Amino acid sequence: MFLSNEKIMQRFIEQVINNGDFPILDEIIHPNYVYHSPDQVLRGPEALRDLLAAYRTAFPDLHIEIEELVSTGDRVVIYFTLFGTHEGDLMGIAATGRQVKVRGMILSHFENGKIVKEWELLDQLTLFQQLRIVSIPPEKETTCIEERAMSVEASNVQASHAITLVVGGTGKTGRRVAERLQARGVETRIASRTSNPSFDWNDPSTWNTVLEGVRAIYITYAPDLAIPGATESIRRFVDEAVAQGVKRLVLLSGRGEEEAQACERIIQQAGVEWTVVRSSWFMQNFSEGEFLGMVLGGTITLPVADVPEPFIDINDIADVAVAALIEEGHAGEIYEVTGPRMLTFAELAREISQAAERNVQFVQIPKQAFAQAIAESGAPDDLAWLLNYLFETVLDVRNAYVCDGVQRALGREPTDFAEYARRIAARGTWNVNSEQGVAA
Repeated sequence: MFLSNEKIMQRFIEQVINNGDFPILDEIIHPNYVYHSPDQVLRGPEALRDLLAAYRTAFPDLHIEIEELVSTGDRVVIYFTLFGTHEGDLMGIAATGRQVKVRGMILSHFENGKIVKEWELLDQLTLFQQLRIVSIPPEKETTCIEERAMSVEASNVQASHAITLVVGGTGKTGRRVAERLQARGVETRIASRTSNPSFDWNDPSTWNTVLEGVRAIYITYAPDLAIPGATESIRRFVDEAVAQGVKRLVLLSGRGEEEAQACERIIQQAGVEWTVVRSSWFMQNFSEGEFLGMVLGGTITLPVADVPEPFIDINDIADVAVAALIEEGHAGEIYEVTGPRMLTFAELAREISQAAERNVQFVQIPKQAFAQAIAESGAPDDLAWLLNYLFETVLDVRNAYVCDGVQRALGREPTDFAEYARRIAARGTWNVNSEQGVAA
């Protein structure tokens, strides 16, 4: 699939620089690559790899946040902020343990879908000042302190009006979104029944306070947008959010759900920037959700026929949502996110068995028996209704196809179920004597 220069640049920043995924450099960097900075010129992908490895050694938590991206023709310019903690040698400077926040700019020239030339300017004076390698001349110290104070005050004022709200910030996707935002230095507010201030979808009087000063919102509705009454709640919440000055809405939606698509139309007509993340079934339902107990018991018993589903890793959902919340270029997009391949529940059970190194089987049961078991389990009425709805309505052939939402949003492939299963098995979550990972 052909990616735009902007998406390739975003992929370079996110996967290579921020995540240290150097093997994909060959996919992004041209063999004749040349790098220019005020103090050096590097040639070839390997030289770039060595430079980035040196920076990640010096700053193991290195993270670059794109502040602005401008693209024209075969050139892309980004203005960025670099964050990191100095824990390793940097150009002969021993680790100081100090945190840095430095601004810079990169001009990238593309050829045949790959970066062939780059010019980088990094504010090294500020970097060295923050590492206390250089000091400020005494005659300028007062002025610099005053300027910094004004800058900090201005930043605080801006931040007070630039909060990103995560509704459902303690749930499966919400907590991952919140963690990623906080790691990037984004002022984040978590909204849930247990947060302070608290938030309750069933109590509109709790909405006003959590919306104060908010610029962007990640919206999840528990347990699902298909629940009766969800559409009206979303409508009222969106109206109030827009009235309070919110500029960007990102909605977690569900594939093949008529009620969810009705909620999508609400944010599309709200008059602000919007992005829909329309998701397939979560892989994590089998490691931290409703079906973990079945996996631990060795038998996944569900009322579903031999219908395949392209299960999605929640971490991919979180990455897409964060990109839509803080980056440009995602407004007006519906990202239908799925895994890279489809699996039936029987095939899924075999992959879990292989990763966990013990037998987990799938057994199809009648829908009536499943509904009765859910009722007898004492599950909340809305959860019982949802599970029955999903198995009776959504898990037919309507969603039996793979989509490219992750690729379009992030410029990379989604996580395969086999990779997810290996990761979960390595944690011991599926050990028969393990109850860890049972999270809401």
